[in-house]
Amino acid sequence: MTAPQESMMTMNHPAFVLNCHFNGLSIIRDLGRRGVPVYALDARKSVGTVSRYAQFRRCPNPLVSNDQFIDFLMEMGPKFEWRPVLIPTMDQWAMAIAHAKDQLEKYYICCVADPEVIDLCIYKQRFYEWALERGYPVPRSWKATDWQQVPDDAYPVAAKPEFRVSATNRSDAFQRSLNYTEQRLRPLLSPIDLAAFVERHEGYLSDFLIQEYVRGLSDQMLTIGVYADRRHEVRGLFTGRKIRGFPPDVGDCMAGESYEVPEELIDITQSICRDIGYHGIAEFEFKRDCESGEIKLLEINPRTWSWVGITPACGVSLGWMAYQDLSGMGLPTGCQRSHAKTGEVKWVRITEDPLNCLRFNRSAGYPQWHHTLRSWWHSLEADRLVVAEFAKDDIAPGIWSVRQKIRELNLRRKSSPKL
Repeated sequence: MTAPQESMMTMNHPAFVLNCHFNGLSIIRDLGRRGVPVYALDARKSVGTVSRYAQFRRCPNPLVSNDQFIDFLMEMGPKFEWRPVLIPTMDQWAMAIAHAKDQLEKYYICCVADPEVIDLCIYKQRFYEWALERGYPVPRSWKATDWQQVPDDAYPVAAKPEFRVSATNRSDAFQRSLNYTEQRLRPLLSPIDLAAFVERHEGYLSDFLIQEYVRGLSDQMLTIGVYADRRHEVRGLFTGRKIRGFPPDVGDCMAGESYEVPEELIDITQSICRDIGYHGIAEFEFKRDCESGEIKLLEINPRTWSWVGITPACGVSLGWMAYQDLSGMGLPTGCQRSHAKTGEVKWVRITEDPLNCLRFNRSAGYPQWHHTLRSWWHSLEADRLVVAEFAKDDIAPGIWSVRQKIRELNLRRKSSPKL
């Protein structure tokens, strides 16, 4: 069999993209454009489910119905001649796949690390303790129930949930995740602030940890995205920086760029992948303290992340690399790294970012992030701009995003207090 024939055969493996928000849409488009048969699995209609490059299959949400979700996959599996590659794009989906990997691998190829590795990444206090023992540069952390042990030299600190989402069978898990997201980073400047936080959250204090606060807004966040193979070696590596998030302090990325990070951070990332035995796509989130200049590793997201769609434009498509490796097509030896220099490639959610810059950043309490329309557009100047929602060859997600934004703005307007 010739090499081209072998490649065509392995392309028969479908890809199941699990959860289809913008990180899922990016994977769907990248694989679909290359001829991979893609299925968009989600519990509800979302931006990726309307892409022309995927067939939508509604499925149970592992956040609240984990067992039903696994049963759904086991029922679908025998229908495919070639084992589909499972690519999770949110924590609960990664956790569900990892914990059922032994069962699922009868019918699927799982792009996910082992369950103990996934749990280490998702449960933050466990990860920080592990990292500190090995000398990795993470902030000091304490269980919120041990708040009286926080030393004076640690302030300012921040209260953050132990985790935001996980795979469960609990009907209240969705509301819990919303509550955790709203409280994901609360700066506490003094022991008085910490004592007040403890009093307010006394009933569920065990859900939180207290951590040294790395000062600065979301533009101080640095991303290293990787694909690590089954031998835990990093085979693809992207480096970038958030330009803006919303909310500006801790929010999801609304605009990002290719960015050359210190080589030391790349060494740390590769070392951690080997130390924990990581396999799959992951995002390592670092943050530079705007006052001290120190860079700390804040978390590892054990799956794709919201602006992974920038990676194909930077010459290192992590979703495609994962599919090639797992479906048997193979990868070149060594580590493929992003070749885009700082600012050469930028990514934006264009139905969100301009509105934030023109209005909502100021009303959220960050007037320094206010822009005119001209200055906002100039901030996105680059050799190549990747727009999350819109693509000439796939227009439905853009239309869907605009409609969703109009509905959101109408709801916001109706709920605003009348003067």
